[in-house]
Amino acid sequence: MKSKTYIIGIAGASGSGKTTFAQNLVKKFPQDKTLLISQDSYYKDLSKLSLAERTDQNFDHPDSIDFKLLKKHLIELKKGNSISQPIYNFDSHSREKRTLKIAPKSILIVEGTLLLSQPEIIEEIDCTIFIHLDQNTCLERRMKRDISERGRTKDEVLKQYKMTVKPMYELFIKPNENAANHIITGNNTQEDIAELYTSILKDLKNIDFNLQ
Repeated sequence: MKSKTYIIGIAGASGSGKTTFAQNLVKKFPQDKTLLISQDSYYKDLSKLSLAERTDQNFDHPDSIDFKLLKKHLIELKKGNSISQPIYNFDSHSREKRTLKIAPKSILIVEGTLLLSQPEIIEEIDCTIFIHLDQNTCLERRMKRDISERGRTKDEVLKQYKMTVKPMYELFIKPNENAANHIITGNNTQEDIAELYTSILKDLKNIDFNLQ
C-alpha cells in the first residue's frame, strides 16, 4: 500500500539555518497537513551517567542520536499511527519522563545535522535537502544560540566546536552534501523557499500524492 505520508529530510551543519528553513517550509503547506520533527529530540538518554560524564560526551557524533527509534517512528507515522516522541532536556542531557504524542500528517519534515549520514533514515525520506553555509557564519550562529538558549559560555562553545562540531562536520555531514536532491544556501531567502516548494509540489503531482 502506498504511504500517505511524504517525508522531507533537511540536513546541514550546526548553525547553517536548517531549523529556520524547515519552519519556513512548513508554512508553505496546509498547517493541518504538516508536521515538523527535529533530530535533536532523539538524543540518547544519558541520565544513568554522572553530570560530568554527560557533559563530556560527543554530541555531534551519530552515536549520540537514537536513529533506530527515529526510523521506527517515521515508519509508524507512514503507517498512519501516532508516536510518543521523546522530549530532550539540554540542561541535564537526559530525556524527560513525559513524552509528546504526535499524530501522523500528510507532509512530514525532519531536520537535523546527521540525517543524511544514516542510510536507514534516507530509506524513509522522499526528498533530501542539504543546507549549505560557510563554517564561520555557522559558528557565529551557534555561538549566539548556545549562549542565549542553552546556557553555555563563549569558551565552552568554542571548545566544543573545535573538539567535536567541526571534526564531525567534516567526517559525517559535509560528505553527504552532493548526494542530496536539493542544495540550498543557509540564507533562508523567500526565493529559495518558494523554488523548493514548487519543486516539491511537482514531485507530489508526479507520484499522484493528494494533500486534500
